Parts: sequence; structure tokens; C-alpha cells
Amino acid sequence: MISATGTLPLISFYLGLTLLLIGGLGVVFGPKTSEEPIVRIINLTVPSTGVALIFLSYNYTLAMLTFLSVNPILYIIMIRAIIRLEEMGAL
Repeated sequence: MISATGTLPLISFYLGLTLLLIGGLGVVFGPKTSEEPIVRIINLTVPSTGVALIFLSYNYTLAMLTFLSVNPILYIIMIRAIIRLEEMGAL
């Protein structure tokens, strides 16, 4: 007999992979990403949620720690890259 808790890790793993793939493509090739770099930062929430769902299928603590520690680091890196590109005149 298959229980709901037995299939939950499998569902969250495949849903996380889907969000990671679609979100990653959305960050790179999404609408207005070349015009507005802030849109690229906002689009980062989709792949980061996908990564958290992948880790959620393994361990709840690992998922929360990864989600809470990686998101601020990603945002800091993206904001610094945007500032550098604006200083160089590329944006």
C-alpha cells in the first residue's frame, strides 16, 4: 500500500526539478531580463524554491537551512553584478 507520506518526497523532488529548470530558463531568457536587471533578481525566487523542494525531499532541516542561507547570498551577488554593469555603462 502506498501512503501519502511515501509519495510526498517523490512529488517534491520532481516538482523541484521542474521549477529549477523552468525558473533557470526564465532568469536567463525571460521577458524584460535584458532591459530590467531587477526583474532577473525577482525571477531568482522560482529556481531557489525549486532547489528548496529538491532538498525537502531529502531532509526538512537541510531544505530550510539551504533556502535561508542561499537566497540572501544570491541576491547580494546579483545586486553587485548589476551595480558593476551600471558603473561600466553596459546597462
